[in-house]
Amino acid sequence: MHDRSNNLWWATAGERAVAPALSRQTKADIAIVGAGIMGTSAALALAEAGADVAVLEAGEVGEGASSRPGGFVVPHLSVGSPDEVRERIGDIADTLLPMVGRSAQAVFDRIRAYGIDCDARQGGWYHPAHAVGAMERVRDIVIQWERLGFPGEMLDARQTAERTSAQGYVGSWFAASGGTLHPLRYCRGMMDAAAARGARLYERSRVLGIEAQPGSYRLVTERGSLVADRVLVCTNGLSSALAPSMTATIVPLRVWQCATEPLPAEWTAHLFRNGECLSDTRRNLFTYRVDSEGRIVTGALDAFATSPKRSAAIMARRLKAMLGLPDVPRIQHMWWGDSSLSAPRYPASMVVNGGIISASACNARGIALSSVVGEALADHLLTGAPLPLPTLGGASRASAGLQSRLSNFYPHIAPLLDWLDARRHD
Repeated sequence: MHDRSNNLWWATAGERAVAPALSRQTKADIAIVGAGIMGTSAALALAEAGADVAVLEAGEVGEGASSRPGGFVVPHLSVGSPDEVRERIGDIADTLLPMVGRSAQAVFDRIRAYGIDCDARQGGWYHPAHAVGAMERVRDIVIQWERLGFPGEMLDARQTAERTSAQGYVGSWFAASGGTLHPLRYCRGMMDAAAARGARLYERSRVLGIEAQPGSYRLVTERGSLVADRVLVCTNGLSSALAPSMTATIVPLRVWQCATEPLPAEWTAHLFRNGECLSDTRRNLFTYRVDSEGRIVTGALDAFATSPKRSAAIMARRLKAMLGLPDVPRIQHMWWGDSSLSAPRYPASMVVNGGIISASACNARGIALSSVVGEALADHLLTGAPLPLPTLGGASRASAGLQSRLSNFYPHIAPLLDWLDARRHD
């Protein structure tokens, strides 16, 4: 169980009764390991279709990465354009890219359909460019998405400043399907909806191992076991004992998230009001959103030899400078999470081992992508539909190891790279 003491989402999610642990031997058609966004999304789709599904969670619903992001719902890739992804993964892009493009809309449609109370506001997502060259790339990416049927609105520097209150950008792309939500309450809401339709939930039931049996698999916990025909490992590739092939291809990138105290109305009157969110093109990424209580939520990459206290101070000063605040805001909540990147930077990926499927769909787009990947996994199990994800291979493992070792140094050189981007077009 991770430290929840300074996590905004755990502090504001409210009380909830914990489901009992698995303490006997039982069976299910489908077992899901992990009650994060991907696992609960798959469980809801399976239960809605009448499948016999059981979810085993080591802690509580949303315990892992699903309660640690900033709550941004983004209908876009974090790395690479649609054309670049197509070059890397081939024809499977014909199904994967439309899934990415509709991912944010799918999240808000599901929230409305099931009445999930998670402070969901579909105010759109802004992607501003920090340099002329970055703006040219953004424009090219928008054209590619429009060819796939997902239009975006291009804004110039003046329009970007007026609509986002963030200064210094060349222009931006606005995607209306994006927005914000409370990620932990979203995850809980999907699990509650799945349970209401017959899914069984076992919390505090860490899976210690998965044993292959003739025609089935036995999942062993401390106090019980569950036999299932098929297994989904929805731990985002970070359960080395259960999905070693997936874990070996993942680069964990630690990200600090922080939230200010609720700010006076006069401080935030010029900022986002309707659930909009922003993440720019800098390598030294700037992000922001405002929650329903007037807190500004932002984030930064963890850097070698930079303490949490210093990271919080840097983020607070950056908010003041970027958003024209009257003073440096006080940071009230600060927490970290690991953004699981696939070594080849596929938007989503999987490993298949007989009847066990493990998948990763984060790559800094965990809320939207994990939601639709969970649904796609469920559809595959229910109908046999092809999975719209590339399968990770052994070649990714060496690359993942090298990238993992270098990741903590990247934030130190990112500001220099951003400065060079701007200088190239001066």
